[in-house]
Amino acid sequence: MRYKNFTGSVFSFGRMILLFLSVACLYACNKDAVQGPPTSLTEMGSNIDIAHADTSLVLSWSPGLAAWEGDNRRAEVSYEVQVSSDSTFNDATQNVFDFVTDSTSLFLSDQELTPLEPYFARVRTVSSTGTGYSPWMRTSRFQVRPIELFTPIKVWKLSHEAVVLNFGRHGELTKMVVEKADGTDSQEFNVSPDDLISLQLDGLTSNTNYVARLFRHDDRSLGELTFTTKPTVEEAGYIDLRGSSDPQILQNTLNTVPDGSVIALKRGMTYTMGGFTLDRGVTLVSEPGFGPQARIEMSSSFNVEGTINLIKFEDVHFTGDIGGSYVFNISRVAAINKIEFEACRMSELRGVMRLQSEGAKTVNEYVINNSIVQNIGNYNALTIDHNDASVRDIRWTNSTFINLQYLLRHGGSVNASLNSMLIENTTLYHSPSDNRHIIDASRGEIGSLTVRNTLIGYTSGGRSFNRVMPNSITVSNSYATSDITWGSNTQQRMIEGVIAYGRTSEQVFANPDKTNYANSDLTIIDAALFTVGDPRWRP
Repeated sequence: MRYKNFTGSVFSFGRMILLFLSVACLYACNKDAVQGPPTSLTEMGSNIDIAHADTSLVLSWSPGLAAWEGDNRRAEVSYEVQVSSDSTFNDATQNVFDFVTDSTSLFLSDQELTPLEPYFARVRTVSSTGTGYSPWMRTSRFQVRPIELFTPIKVWKLSHEAVVLNFGRHGELTKMVVEKADGTDSQEFNVSPDDLISLQLDGLTSNTNYVARLFRHDDRSLGELTFTTKPTVEEAGYIDLRGSSDPQILQNTLNTVPDGSVIALKRGMTYTMGGFTLDRGVTLVSEPGFGPQARIEMSSSFNVEGTINLIKFEDVHFTGDIGGSYVFNISRVAAINKIEFEACRMSELRGVMRLQSEGAKTVNEYVINNSIVQNIGNYNALTIDHNDASVRDIRWTNSTFINLQYLLRHGGSVNASLNSMLIENTTLYHSPSDNRHIIDASRGEIGSLTVRNTLIGYTSGGRSFNRVMPNSITVSNSYATSDITWGSNTQQRMIEGVIAYGRTSEQVFANPDKTNYANSDLTIIDAALFTVGDPRWRP
């Protein structure tokens, strides 16, 4: 009598010897017995792997090993699988699964497991003949994530009394429940229609925490989103200019308020600004609401003087003369910790920010977030025009740049001294153009450039860098459409790591305009690119 016919996955010679010796010992102890029922041994072929997806996971293992006794007594390997919320597996009532299968994997989703609850699994091999169970192979603790249909709230879709909630579709989506975080003022909405992907809620309480939840028919969660309504102008303690219809009220007020003041502007009103020097920190913000932004027409620009912590603009629209006006044209001695544009629009300007002339002038952080910069002249989103001027760190995020020649330019004789630049969740369209650069520097040093989740669309001529390249470049999940014209040498070619995408702007965007660039609808229609570019254009 002999043992033969090992089956299963690739296994070690050592395992085979151990199996052989174990069965040989059993046989030696009973060598005079009459041959009885078939006998077999089995062994797991591997540990249990866990592969996580968005809202599901797969347990998998390699095919098991089997040995059997005698001719024509082949042992087929199956698997006993148990999934339980009891890590000891002593309480059978907590078992979610307990069955025997021929498969070497098990798919688990929120249909089988309660999202975010801890579970454990164990698997052992089972022989079709005899009693050849292997020892249990166990997993560590695991869980499945819930389906999250909500998309982040757009910053301009939240006010003191209303919010616009956007969400994806799921076949079993039936209702939305919105309530205050303390569980009061609960409201329920029917969201079962297949074409419903957005809901505006009015009549909310200002400066209050809320929770919105989506459910399917059996009350299983399909998403949860928390948000806080904005405070009213009065609650926030802002300086309120909404009562005046004088377009010069802003300019007449700026240097009469305390350093660090927040000034509330009336939505839809136009404020005029001539040449003006700021000597204190200030924040300008449109009043809470969904109407048109307060508009600031720059006939010249803001200059800045002195030591200032923060100059910030939120939810306002700057415009002017593309031939001669800026938001900032800084020529005086100034040390500014941070200049920030949040949810703004800057258009028809010669430049957004320029630093020029003798005398030290520094900006530690220059931030553009959730904003649109479009139709800017040859002084770009940032121009540094003197060696006495410097910007240390730049963060341009969640924003769109349309029809700019350069993004960042250092004058020809200016030594660059930039520490870092981040471009993230950003859409570029005809920017840069006219064979100009994302970063133009012919001397000096640039520390690091990071590009993440960014989409570069059509341009008639773009370049990445002039003579100076960043010391380090990090790029992830970023693409360029196929209808760009870009440089080809080491400095000028597309930033290494940006993926050349095989579709044109017309195939990627809803309605790009190659004549009137700022008239473009850059909503992304290519599902493969739904995770890149300015989030305002994503579904």
